Amino acid sequence: GDSRTNSMSASAAPVAVQRIASGPTDTEVLLWTCQEMYVYQIPPLKNESGHRANDWDVNKWLWSGKLSVFSIGNVVQVRLTDPTSGALFAMCPVNEPGSKAIDPVVDSSRYFVLRIDDGKGRHAFIGMGFRDRDDSYNFNATLQDHWKGVARQKEADAIREEAEAAAAEAPLRDLSLKDGEKISIKVNLPKGEGRRSG
Repeated sequence: GDSRTNSMSASAAPVAVQRIASGPTDTEVLLWTCQEMYVYQIPPLKNESGHRANDWDVNKWLWSGKLSVFSIGNVVQVRLTDPTSGALFAMCPVNEPGSKAIDPVVDSSRYFVLRIDDGKGRHAFIGMGFRDRDDSYNFNATLQDHWKGVARQKEADAIREEAEAAAAEAPLRDLSLKDGEKISIKVNLPKGEGRRSG
């Protein structure tokens, strides 16, 4: 009965772990995971039109492993980890929608360029690809859903702040009874209740 319901709702909730480094209020939430993806060394960008997977040798990857997308407050963090040991290979923080930290290539829906960061101010660009288009679609959808949620939260916060400011400025209405004012309350009692028969 009761205990089974509680365990089911707990297991359905997103995995949340407190992270001290991001600040005590930001909870880390796992948004999506892909067990198989590939990392490539990529040539320098040839022109402003963007990176092309065709310029990489997509059959010669540097590393393959697991990709996880986390949300930490408003920031998205893409982590590439070893699927067996869990060791971190690379991390790609994304602070705003449309950021070039995750840049889709111009000639394929399955490949991206990630701006990886070591957390100490150093960064590099790597190629990243999925074997399956569905994984690529889910990766993109996860990122878009996160940014839509951030925008909705900002909008809700602005509305709340506006309402709080309006409430703070509005004069309080005096709803007390003035001298000589009366309130009449009519109460309908069913027959026989509260009356003496006699």
